[in-house]
Amino acid sequence: MKNIGVLAALAVLLGGCASVQPTLPDDYQGPTATIQDSERRLERGKANLFYLESIDGKRIKTSRTESLSASYGQGDSLETVLLKNWVPAQRQVFTIVGRTTYAMPMRAMTGTVYEIKGDVDFTPEAGRSYTIKGHLSEDRAAVWLEERVSGKVIEKFEVEGDSELGFFEK
Repeated sequence: MKNIGVLAALAVLLGGCASVQPTLPDDYQGPTATIQDSERRLERGKANLFYLESIDGKRIKTSRTESLSASYGQGDSLETVLLKNWVPAQRQVFTIVGRTTYAMPMRAMTGTVYEIKGDVDFTPEAGRSYTIKGHLSEDRAAVWLEERVSGKVIEKFEVEGDSELGFFEK
């Protein structure tokens, strides 16, 4: 009976970790912009994803979690889901990420996972579209936010050299 209580408490704690916020508050009526995630497919079961992770420190639904969910039970086949997030056209801090993602957790644990992230403090222009792009390799990692039509880079985070995650970071 004691084990059931421990399991219930653990389930509640883990459930709290999974809560995410919408990118637009329910009552928001103002102007908006969009931020589109992107990918670079490396093989059937592996891709580099470039995505929005949080807004003003609040976690949101991400392309990484949606892709892992869509790929569950499909073996080594990564079904990528790239989100297009509608955001208020107001100053906020957007956390953008570039990360290697595998369909199978075991491959992630034994394979190479690169990651880079950064906070972009800016005001999206109403009606504009932005895309998160990047590059991940052994020699360099970069992630940036750019205005979709013009290609103008809003902000870029770059590391020369190794950006590989350690075993316990994956």
